[in-house]
Amino acid sequence: MTTSNDEVILAHYRQIAQTFGASPRSTMEDDFVREKELEWILTYRDLLSRQSQRSLHILDVGCGNGYALDKLCANAASDRVTGLDFSEELLNITRGRNLPNCTLVRGDVRQLQFEDETFNYVYTERCLINILDPHEQVAAIREIARVLRTGGDYLMIECFTDGLENNNKARADCGLPPIPEAHHNRYFEKDRVFSAVRNIFDMVDVREFGDDVALCSNFLSSYYFTARVLYPSLLHGTEVVRNSEVAKFFSFLPPMGNYSPIQAFVLRKI
Repeated sequence: MTTSNDEVILAHYRQIAQTFGASPRSTMEDDFVREKELEWILTYRDLLSRQSQRSLHILDVGCGNGYALDKLCANAASDRVTGLDFSEELLNITRGRNLPNCTLVRGDVRQLQFEDETFNYVYTERCLINILDPHEQVAAIREIARVLRTGGDYLMIECFTDGLENNNKARADCGLPPIPEAHHNRYFEKDRVFSAVRNIFDMVDVREFGDDVALCSNFLSSYYFTARVLYPSLLHGTEVVRNSEVAKFFSFLPPMGNYSPIQAFVLRKI
């Protein structure tokens, strides 16, 4: 049974499916952000594979139109991959990709239909922010823990309030209006959500894989500061300009500070 909040989400992604189809800009119109998220997903999969020396069973929660799944299946041919989404319209687009070694399921992360300890790598890419009730968000993370094997990893690429607040403070300093959360999103309060799941997850320091690993939680901070604060202020405008050459140039800066709502954390099931 769907709730009124669910209907808001389903209607939004029905429109997304109609507008963007199989485009990588589905759910994220900023090309650099999407590619950096994908880099996190694929790089961490490679790190886990090298560490375990075996194939993985991977779950993409909120697979959308299958753009990330397509890249994952092409780079992880030995793995078993499952994609799950709440939107039938988006799943139909994913089905059209005919992805090898990939099972597609329509489902709800708040009540996953998989057996306990099925997967050893689960990731979300701005998915759980579409659950508009914070208690249900925590319930979804607990469901992810249930289907993860002990010692398995959950890569949480989601939006957090602290990064948005810092970005909006910087925008205010430049005379720019705040960027609000989208109507179909509820961002995570970091302290609240991590304290709620600390009995089932440990936070992973990715440096355990070696000093050469470039992955970090604030991977988009410098880019967001440039694209959402510096560049709009130079233009004396208020609108966010995506995919500009100016922002692309500064995207090569190392991530500094905490100016992006989109952040990445790895949680390991205890």
